[in-house]
Amino acid sequence: MWAIAALVSLAVLITLLLCVPLDLVFRSNIDGKPRFGMRLIWLFGLVSHELRRGKKRPDEEAAIEHKQKRRDWIWRIGVTFEVLRTKGLLRQFVSLAKRIRRHIKIKELVANFNVGLDNPADTGLLFAFIAPANLLLRYFSPHQIKIEPSFAGETIIEGHLYGAVRVRPIQLAAPLMGFAFSLPTLRAVKKLVLSKWKRKE
Repeated sequence: MWAIAALVSLAVLITLLLCVPLDLVFRSNIDGKPRFGMRLIWLFGLVSHELRRGKKRPDEEAAIEHKQKRRDWIWRIGVTFEVLRTKGLLRQFVSLAKRIRRHIKIKELVANFNVGLDNPADTGLLFAFIAPANLLLRYFSPHQIKIEPSFAGETIIEGHLYGAVRVRPIQLAAPLMGFAFSLPTLRAVKKLVLSKWKRKE
């Protein structure tokens, strides 16, 4: 009896915790070498975690790791294409993205970028397509999004991005469970497991 009561209490506690909003703050700065940072904030700021890159390794270890990562990367690309060919999987991804989007609240979004190509004429042609969307975002979006051309005669992407979004984890449970146990996803997981098994042989 006490064991059942403890399990019920634990389930209630976990449910209540999952109802607490989770804030995701991300920032990116592109000025030469791209830099990206992300912070997870939960329990109204009582729990916070910064996602950072790992420490740099010695040159020899880095070279060996780079070769291994390259082989893994090539293998992963092949497996990814094979998995994405699973019938119905892309449709499940789109459905999942739409359902998750309904539960995500964008608290703040600021983007300011300068984009240019080697040929200024190509830059002008590019912004002939981008300009209408840029104007719509600038005047009708509640967020500060600005993309401006650079006619310096060189390929360039510079600027910064800052955003803060909020989501209640409990609201993502149903979409994620539906995606995880859908037939296309199970077929894709089977392909992935078989690919890894064959690689180890």
